Amino acid sequence: MRASSLSGLFPGPLVGIALLLAILIVLTPILTANGQPAAGSIFSQAELIVDAVPGNATIHFYVRALSSTARFEEIRFSLATGFNWTGGFPPGALHWTDWQNASAVVAISAMTNQSPVAVNVTALYSADGGTAYYVGLLALQITTPSGSSSEMLTVASATSGIAGFTTPVSNLPLPITLSDVGGGP
Repeated sequence: MRASSLSGLFPGPLVGIALLLAILIVLTPILTANGQPAAGSIFSQAELIVDAVPGNATIHFYVRALSSTARFEEIRFSLATGFNWTGGFPPGALHWTDWQNASAVVAISAMTNQSPVAVNVTALYSADGGTAYYVGLLALQITTPSGSSSEMLTVASATSGIAGFTTPVSNLPLPITLSDVGGGP
C-alpha cells in the first residue's frame, strides 16, 4: 500500500528526468567555456604516478591531471638523493637537484636510479580566472625485506592529505593524488 502511494506521487519517468537534471547541474560547472576543466575540479586534480619494474633500479615519475586535456600553468618537480632512510620523511635540509620547471604543459616526467629518493612537486592549474595549487613532498625507497623475494616500495609523506604506505613493486604503476592547497579567483 505504501509503495503504491509513493509511486503515485513520484512516477518513474519523472524521477529519472529529475535525477538526470541533477547530474547535469552538478557536472556543468566542471567545464569552462574553453573546454578546460575548472580549477579545483576533479578533472584538474594533479597526481604523481610512480612506476618501477621489479629487478630494475630505475624509478619513473609522471605528473599529470586526471583529465588528459588539463594544461597546467606550471609544474615544478625536483628530486633529492643521498640521505639516510629512516622510514619517514627525512628531517633537515635536502639537496634538491634535477629541477624541472615547465610552463603550459599537460604532464612532465622524470626518473632516477637512486633509492631512497625524495620528490618535491608543485602544479599550478589556472582556468577562467580560477587557480588551484597541487603539492606533494614525498620520500620513497625500494627494498627487498629480509626473508622476502619481493621488492617493496615504501612511501613517506611530509604533505598533509597524503598518507604514507608500503606496496609491492609488482603493483606499480601507482597514482598518488597530490594535495590541493587551494587557489582562488
